Amino acid sequence: GILQNAAESTIEVTAGGGTKKIKGCAYQPPAISILRDTTLLPWLLKYVSYSNSKVQQKGGSSLKLHASEILASLLQHEEATRLHAKNLSMLPPFSSPFLDDEDDSENEKKKRKKKKKRKTVVDGIEYLLQSIAPYRKKDPETEEECETLENIFDALAASLFSCSLNVQPFLDAQGIELMLRCLREKVHAGGGALRVLNYVLSGNSSNGVGNAVVIKKEEVEEENADNNDATMVSMRACEQFVDAGGLKVLFPLFMGRGSAVPNPAKCSDGGSALAAKAGERLRKLRENDNTNGDDHDDDNEKKKNKKGLSKRERRALQARKEWLHNVETNSIQIMYALTRHLDDSSAYDAKARLLVKFVESDCEKCDRLIELCLKYSEKMRLKEYRYYRSDEAEEAENAGIDVDLAALHAKLKGGGDVFHRVGAITAFAAVGSRRCHEHIIEQLTVRNSGISVIKESIAEFAGMLEEGNQKSQLEYYLNTI
Repeated sequence: GILQNAAESTIEVTAGGGTKKIKGCAYQPPAISILRDTTLLPWLLKYVSYSNSKVQQKGGSSLKLHASEILASLLQHEEATRLHAKNLSMLPPFSSPFLDDEDDSENEKKKRKKKKKRKTVVDGIEYLLQSIAPYRKKDPETEEECETLENIFDALAASLFSCSLNVQPFLDAQGIELMLRCLREKVHAGGGALRVLNYVLSGNSSNGVGNAVVIKKEEVEEENADNNDATMVSMRACEQFVDAGGLKVLFPLFMGRGSAVPNPAKCSDGGSALAAKAGERLRKLRENDNTNGDDHDDDNEKKKNKKGLSKRERRALQARKEWLHNVETNSIQIMYALTRHLDDSSAYDAKARLLVKFVESDCEKCDRLIELCLKYSEKMRLKEYRYYRSDEAEEAENAGIDVDLAALHAKLKGGGDVFHRVGAITAFAAVGSRRCHEHIIEQLTVRNSGISVIKESIAEFAGMLEEGNQKSQLEYYLNTI
């Protein structure tokens, strides 16, 4: 249990009948105290890596699920992770005074001492990859197992995003190759693998730290030094992705080809038989409505059975829709990360290999870029329009909140963020290849649009960024395109 004593500014951690008080000058989130003052994290990482048969001997799958939930919660606390879990591959081994039980035999005590001497550090990245590896060819069999796997992917993605020091151990452990294997096999783990690749290739250049925690000057300087290497680490990750054959996996997903999309497990809502049946049933209902029309007289009955689906069926369909949307957006984010971090000096001719993909097959990838650009442009404008017309905007104005800023947030959330990245990818192809540039302008004209939509995307994107390499690259696109 974890308790906060506001009067004395202390946190009490209780376990197994013992209590430890941690004093501080100000309130700190429990995640920070746990990662800083305990060795619970190594224990969680090791426990979630156990095979199902071993877990059954150590408390059952439900305990593994709870352990994965706590693990994901801790590592998703960016502030705590960046301060006290910078390098998951160099964690201290788990230790606790409650392990030294007086009832233990002498042999057990000797075994424990030998383990302590043998292992001085815990490689948390390796444990996370070991947890994922069994699912590179098979799907989870139960809902509990499926949720555990998703939590493990969340934990891995959060650790890679929070601190660049975790990326190199991930690359050294062939983490990219494992993620690509999951995608090639089109199993449930492919969805989480795509999310992890997004985080590891995109990187996190944020230098900000929370105001709720008092941080020493030395820690801030060390953090800034780590972030200065983030771009180089992301470049190496992108190069390794290309060298491992990632482009062959990524482009079919980017093109929206159903045969390449990883399938959600049958134990999940999106992959259940109910979702498939509901989708087929909805298609037939729509066909019947188009041919026969509505003959119902009762308006309430019409509203209740508007699509002729139950709540469970609608929930399953929504889960399937979200799964496909996440696959599309993650593939776009990964594509943008490649165009952002690869340059002419990249190893394995990575940039040239990426650019060639947009030229081949009569520039069909450029057609897809235009399709996505116009699609998300319409989506974000609609979200912005609906926000200004909503009661929420009126309430925000009465409360003194900047309505334009709130509308921008709704716009970005509704597709603007993806629109900006699609525009940047399009500019990368147009600037890198004259053939792509001519094809893009031609296809935009056919769709009653123009290059201005690409320029608008890049200009708006660049306007939101601080000075740096990313902004300079977008400004170069804007001036060259």
